[in-house]
Formats: sequence, C-alpha cells, structure tokens
Amino acid sequence: MTRATRRTVLKAAGASLLVTTTAGCFGGNGDDDDDDGGAEETDDGYEIEPGTTILFEGRTSGWVGLEPEAIAEEQNPTLILQEGEEYEIGWPEGDGSRHNIEIWDEDGDVVEDYETDLTDDPGDDQILAITATEEMAAYRCRPHGSMEGEIRVE
Repeated sequence: MTRATRRTVLKAAGASLLVTTTAGCFGGNGDDDDDDGGAEETDDGYEIEPGTTILFEGRTSGWVGLEPEAIAEEQNPTLILQEGEEYEIGWPEGDGSRHNIEIWDEDGDVVEDYETDLTDDPGDDQILAITATEEMAAYRCRPHGSMEGEIRVE
C-alpha cells in the first residue's frame, strides 16, 4: 500500500468514526426516548391508547392531568378514545374539596352508571373502569362545572 493510499484509508476511517460517534451522541442508537405513556397529543386533543389509565388531580379550578405523561399538567384535556376499548379514568389525589368523577353524554346524563361518590379523600375508589362508547361526551365533577373535559370516541 502506498503512502497516499494509506492517508486516504485513514481519512475515510476517521470520517466514519466521527459520524458514528456523533450519531451516538445525538441519540442515533434507535432507542425511543419520547415515551408518551399511552397517549399522543393531536390538534384535537389527546389520543389515548386502549388499556391506558388516565389520572387527574381534582382541583375546583379543573381536572389537572397526571397520567399518561402526555396529559401531565394539562387542565381538562380533551380525551380521544377508541370505541369498544377499555380504559381506567379517575383521580387519586385532590385539593381537599369534595369531588367525584362521572362520564356524561351530550345531554348531561351519566353514561352506564360511570360515576363515583363525592369524597375529599379519593384513593382507589375514584377510579372507573370504562368501555368507550359513542354516547360518551365528557368527564365531569358533578358539583364543580369548571371540572369538565371533553371525550371523543372514534
């Protein structure tokens, strides 16, 4: 191998090493670091994956998202659910006021008895297991009108 050929090979190897190292530094390893936790934000709301648990903090000013991560800190986010699929929805913590969670239709009626009792100590009793149906239009705290978010079922 001539001296000029060795320089060309070394330059090519160096460039290849630089590209490989740089790609590794910028997350080029194929791992998905953007874990949305079961939801994806869209222009119309948050598409929630079937089987996901949707949790809020109950505040008289509104429902504040806790989980999945995509809705964290969002107030009264619009939830886009898939018809016929199962979800859990509720509030494991709150502001000390009495709240409940209900799933309403467009007329403000509770859908399929999806409601909890009023309490200021939510715990696990405030988590509903639901199956998404077309009649679902909102999740709501009965005494606090500011605590209402839209549900869309597709």
